[in-house]
Amino acid sequence: MDPIPVPSPCDPPSLWRYWRPESDPAVRPAMVELGTVRGREVALATHFHAEDQITRVQAGVRRFVIGGALVEVAAGQSLRIPAGTPHRSLPSPAGVVCTNFYLMPGSLPLTETPSAPWETITQAAHRAGMSREGYSRRFKRLHGLPPQEFRLLERLNAARGLLRQGEAIAAVAAEAGFADQSHLGRFFRRMFGVTPGRYRAG
Repeated sequence: MDPIPVPSPCDPPSLWRYWRPESDPAVRPAMVELGTVRGREVALATHFHAEDQITRVQAGVRRFVIGGALVEVAAGQSLRIPAGTPHRSLPSPAGVVCTNFYLMPGSLPLTETPSAPWETITQAAHRAGMSREGYSRRFKRLHGLPPQEFRLLERLNAARGLLRQGEAIAAVAAEAGFADQSHLGRFFRRMFGVTPGRYRAG
C-alpha cells in the first residue's frame, strides 16, 4: 500500500479547503458546503456545526472524540455527526485524506438546546428557573461542553454563515460578538483549521 501523500513544510499552512455549491438564492441547497483535508496534523479543538457533518474517509483513519468516546473512521467508511454535536478531531500520525459534507440539519435534532438567544449564563439559568451553578452542570452533562464554550461555538458558527455570504471580516467579527477581527481570527482558526479570510474565499 502506497503511503498517504502529505503536504511538505513548504506547502501553505492550511490543510483544509472549503467549497460552496453555486445555487439559486431562492432555493436552499441541502449541501451548505464541502471541506477537504489531507495530512497528519488534522486535529481540531472541540467544536460543533450548525449543519449535519458527514465525514467520508478516502485514505487513512480519521479519529474523533464524541461524547467522551473515541470514534475511528477508516478508509471507505463514513460518519454522520448531527448538527449541534460537540466533537473534536485528533491527529492522524499515518496521514489521512477525507471529505466533510455539511448538510442542512436532518431529522435528529439535538434536544434541549437553548431555545432563545442568551448573552450570559445567569440569563439562561434564570430562563430555565435554575441557579447558575445548577444550570451549568446540567448543560455540560447534556451537551458535553460548558455553556460559555457552547455559546462561543454558536457565535463562531454564526460567523461562518456570514463569511459564506461574503460579508467583510471586520463586520462579521462585530456582528458575531467578537471584540475585533483578530479576536475572531484566533478562535476561528483554532476551531475550523483556517483563517476567516481563507474560509471566506472558499
